[in-house]
Amino acid sequence: MVANRDGSRLSPVLLFVPACFVIEVILGGPFGIYGGISVRLLLLGVTCGILLFALLVRGRVEPAHLFPILSILGFLLLNGIWVAFVPVVTGTDMYWTLREAHSFVVLLPVALALAILRRDQLGRTVHGLQRVVVVTSLVLATFQVGLWVLGTLFAELQWVVPLVLEGIFAGARDQLFVGQIGDGFFRVFWISTLWCILGFFWVPVAFPGSRLRRPFQGLLLLDLLVAYSRGIWVGLLAGLLVAFAVTLTGRKLGITVFRSAVVGSVAAAALVAILAATGSLERGVTRLKSTTSREDVSIGARIEQAPYLLRLWYEHPVVGSGYGAYAHGHLRSQEAPYSYEHMPYALLAKLGLAGVLGGAAFLAGWAFSAWRVRRRAPAQVASFLGSCTALLIAEMTNPMVLNFVSMSIFACLLLQWADLVSPPDGRATAELRGDYLRRRGGTRPHGKTV
Repeated sequence: MVANRDGSRLSPVLLFVPACFVIEVILGGPFGIYGGISVRLLLLGVTCGILLFALLVRGRVEPAHLFPILSILGFLLLNGIWVAFVPVVTGTDMYWTLREAHSFVVLLPVALALAILRRDQLGRTVHGLQRVVVVTSLVLATFQVGLWVLGTLFAELQWVVPLVLEGIFAGARDQLFVGQIGDGFFRVFWISTLWCILGFFWVPVAFPGSRLRRPFQGLLLLDLLVAYSRGIWVGLLAGLLVAFAVTLTGRKLGITVFRSAVVGSVAAAALVAILAATGSLERGVTRLKSTTSREDVSIGARIEQAPYLLRLWYEHPVVGSGYGAYAHGHLRSQEAPYSYEHMPYALLAKLGLAGVLGGAAFLAGWAFSAWRVRRRAPAQVASFLGSCTALLIAEMTNPMVLNFVSMSIFACLLLQWADLVSPPDGRATAELRGDYLRRRGGTRPHGKTV
């Protein structure tokens, strides 16, 4: 069941349900609930069951992946302290604790997959995952940009938009924001938009030889633009700078800078032209400038949360109050009182200095270990570090770090990281190099045609 007869490719049965889970998380709306049934949780449970059964059939854990497995389990155990112990000590309501931290369960399939996958199988699986994420993100981007075009250029047809959303995302309409905001911009944004950030950085590694890479990235970039989130815009710029730094070498400094400047100029000109044609250019520029302003309404709301969260942190500065904690004097939502937009202060109040530093140590370790192999896999490392940077910044201005969608993206990134840091498999590396040279029509060093 684990592998086909050649021993290298996984059985389609093993990959089908996890692929459906990823697709549902990207396209299924905020919670994936249809007719009272959580399709998302159902697919997650079946995925864990299949992977666990495959592990029992195999009877042993893949030795080459012990380090990534232990690293992920260590991260889960660390956060488990702020789920199972700290809330009990500090008196935090366990109902809210479990509500906020339940998405950590998404990381379990990653550990199970690493336990059963051989080194060559992991590389192929990650490549297939990247293609699934990119293609599905493009479908989502096409739908969202289509809604934006409909609402921006055909204002008289805006009444169609709620009907479309109600038909596709029944029961989750209140979790989406599609419509005009205060400055007149027709905004299209929901939590699944975060996948388009990952898709944007994964396009070059998912389709390395395709001529459609730039158009794909252009569509995803436009989708992130109509999301109208300053945090996403700033995060995207920072992620691009990190990805550029990874691939930058002294030998190719000039040509790399020139190509990046040309591509960036063309992309910027295209975006300016689109915004100008739709009458949204001035609004977009004003919103980007407001990032550093304290007079903006939404930024002011985040600043208002800071003193309340700091007072909550002062109560337990070392260990925090645990997941699910909230400042009673300032509730952002009655349905989810633990949810705050000012995430740096919120995480400090919940996890304290010990939890924040412990989590940061894991993140820094994953980033550093990926950076060390940038010479061997520059494109993969650039996509990994770039997307991590962009997502981390984007999620610091909205309560999205611990939700199901964000944690699923985190799980995908951990699989990519595990593939990067695992010892290279000689046979698989040779096969992939041969496939790449054949696609490029290249030659071997001694002039022999591949």
